[in-house]
Amino acid sequence: MRTIVVGDIHGCYQELLDLLDKAQLTEDEILISLGDIVDRGDDSLNVYDFLKNRPNTIVLMGNHERKHLRGTLSYSQEIVKLQFGNRYQEFLEWVSHRPYYHETEDAILVHAAVEDGIPIEQQKEEVLCGCTAGEKYLEKLYKNTYWAELYTGVKSVIFGHRVVGDEPLIIKGKVYGIDTGACHGGRLTGLILPTFEIVQVQAPRDYWREEWVKWQLPVMMAKPWGSYKWSKIQEICDEFRNSPHQELSSFIVELEQWMNDLLAQAPAVILKIEAKLRDLLSTYGADDFKKQARCLTYATLIYKANASNLTPEFLQQTLQTPDKWLQVMNELGVVVSSRSPWGVHKLI
Repeated sequence: MRTIVVGDIHGCYQELLDLLDKAQLTEDEILISLGDIVDRGDDSLNVYDFLKNRPNTIVLMGNHERKHLRGTLSYSQEIVKLQFGNRYQEFLEWVSHRPYYHETEDAILVHAAVEDGIPIEQQKEEVLCGCTAGEKYLEKLYKNTYWAELYTGVKSVIFGHRVVGDEPLIIKGKVYGIDTGACHGGRLTGLILPTFEIVQVQAPRDYWREEWVKWQLPVMMAKPWGSYKWSKIQEICDEFRNSPHQELSSFIVELEQWMNDLLAQAPAVILKIEAKLRDLLSTYGADDFKKQARCLTYATLIYKANASNLTPEFLQQTLQTPDKWLQVMNELGVVVSSRSPWGVHKLI
């Protein structure tokens, strides 16, 4: 019975099919993915469906799967979240059950690395999957020496994670690094056990370079802008305002205008708060109005107005996100027609 171990697939679905066809893998034979099955390539969803549904298949936890699971999403994960749509939670549930290593009679399989001299079942998960904490741990432990050069275990370790070039990194009988950068226009590599025969297919182009450009606008539009602090929104606007991607640049201009339109309502908000303060003082008096104001979500602003120190700057510091700003505007009855960056007129 043969087993084929496949390096980082990263959404390269057609290359995966071509590799398995080239290896002539049958359904009864075992397929093991070393992890990082999604992100960067052009077809992560089909890779996931194929590996999830194929019999005799094992998928290890890679650092990219762990990023999704832990919600530490960088650009490539944000793309996949959009690509998966309403199936994303299903994907996360499946990912949560991925093992960090697999051992056969011939080899130990991990996504990224092992610490020498430690039994596989006692290895740190962050080392096995190659997350940032695991990388830093090995750097501190081994200084400038790559872990694979120091491995002295009895069984060979097969790993991915680190692009090693067009050809696998092989220290015979010790380590086999088989991430050869398929998503970057390199090769997808498989290692057939028990013979340790190498099989490869060439990717026709740099998928990640294409995906990077293609998904800039959708990812930007999907961000939770209402929950971002004003300073963060401004930083993003400053960074992408002059993007060569015209649609993205136009979106950023609209986003910045939307933010400025909201902040321009500060005088109207202050007038409403001062009117609310006068109403509270008239009804409850100077001694008791604070007890009533305490129930309001904008109590801090009422107190500041009472001290005659309520300014637009203080409003912005207190209501640090568009969501908080809009909530207070809504509660005060401040009406503004504002064109959002999604091209929709919102009546608040």
